[in-house]
Formats: sequence, structure tokens, C-alpha cells
Amino acid sequence: MPLRISRTTLLLITLSEGGRTLLDWETGTADFTFGLNHRMVNGTDVLAFWGELDAWADQELTPRVTALLDRAGQQVVADLRKVTFLDAGGLRLLVRIRQQVASAQGTLWLVPGSARNWRVLRITRLDRSFTIPAGAPYTNRRPGARSLHH
Repeated sequence: MPLRISRTTLLLITLSEGGRTLLDWETGTADFTFGLNHRMVNGTDVLAFWGELDAWADQELTPRVTALLDRAGQQVVADLRKVTFLDAGGLRLLVRIRQQVASAQGTLWLVPGSARNWRVLRITRLDRSFTIPAGAPYTNRRPGARSLHH
């Protein structure tokens, strides 16, 4: 039976996963599956992401990241060590960060974290577009890996 919505219908949507309510438009509550912690370490802005970096994360985090980067210094680190899932939406967020930092004449360091994140970066060839610290996990597992990429 198709869903019909008239102009007088109040549309209430609840997004659930595994018995948990992720987003309830009626109450305006959300249980996000991703997040961002910002801190300063020796004058460097560290953006530590966690959870699932996907299209929803991109949409929700972009305004916050943009505001943080507007006030950030010249050195920025995007730390993905606690990211459990990375897809095109998350890559879009990372590319936006790289572009904003570059436009301010800054340097973005990317710490990919897991082998899974490395694989996504490598498949999309974005591993060649970011500056990656020499000691970052999995840099030595890529064939022909260099200690630093731009």
C-alpha cells in the first residue's frame, strides 16, 4: 500500500537502528553515530573524528568544522584513528577541510588510522592528496609508500 501524504498530514519520522532511536523529528532528539572533538596541542588544532564518517556526518559536521577552521592556526591535524567507517560523504568532508586549510595558507596533516581507512584513501587516490605524518599507522604497508605525501 503506497504512502499518501496530503497537505494537512503531519509527517512524523523516526530513524532507528538496532532498536535505538537515532533521530526523532517529533522531539528533535538525535543519537549520532559520529562526532568530532577539537583540541589544541602545542599550537596545532587537532580535529579528532570518531564513528561513521558518511554523508550524514558530512552534512552535520561541515558547519562546525568550517567555524573551527575559520579560527584555526596554520597547522591542523585531522585524526581518523577512531573512525570506524569512511565513505564518499566522509571523503567530501576531508577534501573540504583540506581546501579550507590550504586557502588559509596552512598545512593539514591527516592521520588515517585503520587499514580500512587507508584502503578507502588509496582506492580513491586521495592518499596522494594529503600530508600524512611519517609515523602514521599503515604507511609502511602500502607498496611504494613514502614517509610524507602532499
